[in-house]
Amino acid sequence: MTTTAAPAAAPTARELLDRYAGVLAAVGAEAVQRERERRLPLAEVELLRASGFTRTTLPREHGGDGAGYGALFELLTELARRDSNLAQALRSHFSFVDRTLLAPPSRARSARLALLADGAVHGNATFERSSAASGGAPGAVLSRDERGLRLDGTKYYSTGTLFADLVSVAVTSPDGPGGSSVGVLVRTDAPGVHRLDDWDGFGQRLTGSGTTVFEGVRVHEDDVVERGAPGHGGAFVQLVLLAVLAGIARAVVDDAVTYVRARTRRFSHGSGASAADDPLVQEVVGDLSARSTAATAAVRLGAAALTASGAAVRDGAPEAEVAELVGAADLAVAQAQLVVLPQVLTAATDLFEVGGASALATDLALDRHWRNARTVASHNPARYKARALGDHLVNGTPLPSWWTVGEG
Repeated sequence: MTTTAAPAAAPTARELLDRYAGVLAAVGAEAVQRERERRLPLAEVELLRASGFTRTTLPREHGGDGAGYGALFELLTELARRDSNLAQALRSHFSFVDRTLLAPPSRARSARLALLADGAVHGNATFERSSAASGGAPGAVLSRDERGLRLDGTKYYSTGTLFADLVSVAVTSPDGPGGSSVGVLVRTDAPGVHRLDDWDGFGQRLTGSGTTVFEGVRVHEDDVVERGAPGHGGAFVQLVLLAVLAGIARAVVDDAVTYVRARTRRFSHGSGASAADDPLVQEVVGDLSARSTAATAAVRLGAAALTASGAAVRDGAPEAEVAELVGAADLAVAQAQLVVLPQVLTAATDLFEVGGASALATDLALDRHWRNARTVASHNPARYKARALGDHLVNGTPLPSWWTVGEG
């Protein structure tokens, strides 16, 4: 009688944090200097790739750790604690890995898994300015000529693409009815691909979120991806942003503690012999810690919802069950946003209550926390999310599965 060994259990978040402790410390070592100099973290992305961090959710047979959703979002939160730019830059990468793993078996899926197993990093090229309607077909076009398929168009806010080997591009297809939208997978070093470092926002300046131009880029038929069945992809990418914010909150607490411990000056009307002994300063740090904990808890609830919907897809659950669990993930992540955003934005402001003018020193770059948090929070206005939640709860209106923007 032969026995089959049970599959190895997925690693815990703690095990993965221990494994990647060295690389997390290394990529965070010069984060403040990079922020001041606006120096892209090219070397740091390569370190994350070489360490296996970018493959962590791939199964072990594909060179990954087999990390689940809970462990992944804890890793991303800790990465954002060191450098929020890096965690956001990998948003499209881990979303692409997740979509690939949940896709049905096919030649194209196998090819993509092989690329990811080889260490390929994925980027984003979805959004446009003015030319694309919200929810409509994009302005970038996939057309046919005598040589086959070619891609032309311009994308903006291409987060992570400056660091990526592959990029998924939302395009208008020549084959679908009425100019339907599809995705195409393109190598970033392909002829006709031009990546520009022109993102000029006041925060998250090192996410590689510039313009990407496609001029006559050749596309293979296997690299065209039709829209699949509704899934939790929208909730996934939103939760990455919330993990980035939760990481910023942890960094706020870290910097507050470090600053207070080192501060020797005190106000004449202060309440303690030193900043560290001042009960009002201690109260501020305690509040910052609680806000960070609330943000983390909300992210973990979102990750648990994704775990359930992902398992249903992998197990081939009935369509109605999958739809219900995807809806639950959309709900959990939408609610999480309304918890995380105000907690982190308030923490990034209240941080400055622990000190005086010395906390404004540019070498500390404490302002980066608010600028970065405000930038991430602006991706999806909380007021619209709150209204959609209210409409869902009161009237039963389904939550949008994909939050996007474009011309009216």
